[in-house]
Amino acid sequence: MSMARPSVTSIPNRLAHASLADVCRWITRYRDILAKLSVPPKLSATEMIVKLFPDATATEAESCRLEFLRDYEFANTLQEKTVLRRRRGVAWRDWNEFLYMAIRFAKPRVVFETGVFDGQSSAIILRALEKNRDGELVSIDLPATETIQGSTNFMPETTLPPGCQPGWLVPDSLRDKYHLALGDSRELLPKLLQKYHSIDVFFHDSLHTFEHMYFEYRTAWPCLSEGGLLLSDDISWNRAFHQFSKEAQRRYVRMEGFGAVRK
Repeated sequence: MSMARPSVTSIPNRLAHASLADVCRWITRYRDILAKLSVPPKLSATEMIVKLFPDATATEAESCRLEFLRDYEFANTLQEKTVLRRRRGVAWRDWNEFLYMAIRFAKPRVVFETGVFDGQSSAIILRALEKNRDGELVSIDLPATETIQGSTNFMPETTLPPGCQPGWLVPDSLRDKYHLALGDSRELLPKLLQKYHSIDVFFHDSLHTFEHMYFEYRTAWPCLSEGGLLLSDDISWNRAFHQFSKEAQRRYVRMEGFGAVRK
């Protein structure tokens, strides 16, 4: 059976009867397609470091990666706490290695993070700061006592364990350099940035809508020190990271859905 092709005259007819919402949706889809076609190639954690820090060699970057993988004391602490609360082992991702390496090479004094949940990323950042013997972490989180659409709904567990606050996974030994603010980052991020004036690393991992991601990037960027890092998880969910990097006239690097750009 042959399929009838859409009439050529139907296209102008559809455009003539399109609503403003239809036009906005078509434009958004077109921009998303262009963004996906122009993404940079996927890199490894070691390649990401070499791209971001021209003075770093592949050997130095790989040595740092192995330092993280051989940190059995740290890994075991997180494993024990995860088994106790989640009844499973720690779910390590490739970008966890990069996050640790980025903090070790950037040697930041102040790191900002949005989106904490259990606190695995927070713990990794704090461990790297401890190794650097300098720096503090400021984290913002809206506690997931219920599933948050666009954030925790795609995670293995969509809410915090009963009775737990965000960041419960962070070891006690790392908490003296940890500052956690609970609430919506749209309200808290501008206020906290005014307090600190200048930060060295900003890491987005909260609500993954275009509007929210774009807001956080634009809000944090002016406060980043020269050479500072803007990091983001789940950049493939929408074009926010791609569009922001283009507007900032900076080329970004990525590993899977994790992106990084240097100011």
